[in-house]
Amino acid sequence: MNLKKYMIAVLVVYVAYSGLAFILHNIILEDDYAPLVGTLLRSVSEFGLRAPLLYLGNLIFALAFCALYTFGYEPRKNWLDQGLRYGLLMGTLLAPIAITQYVVYPIAGLLVVKWILFGYFQALVSGVALAALYTLPAPGKA
Repeated sequence: MNLKKYMIAVLVVYVAYSGLAFILHNIILEDDYAPLVGTLLRSVSEFGLRAPLLYLGNLIFALAFCALYTFGYEPRKNWLDQGLRYGLLMGTLLAPIAITQYVVYPIAGLLVVKWILFGYFQALVSGVALAALYTLPAPGKA
């Protein structure tokens, strides 16, 4: 594994995944979450105190996401197909987490559907970005 390429990929996936998560949870789902704040969800100030853990979790996700991709990477195959395939697989792996949340917490089924659909979108975007990076020559090698 090319460590420099891997670390660049981790950074790109981290930014893409975290950025899309921010858009989803702070903008798109803001109205869905509003009635849950203070009961099921933490207050904004409590959340803010724990936010660094959220970003640590996203970093761990990016590290694993990129590492797993390198094991199945096929240099002679179309990068876009590989990225989409990988994104779909990872989205499918992540979907049961949202379903489990529905079982454990008193949340609306529609919220879970939104989590799953947007989770697939996050995984697809991250997978395509990662695959695109792996088609490029390693830094310093043209």
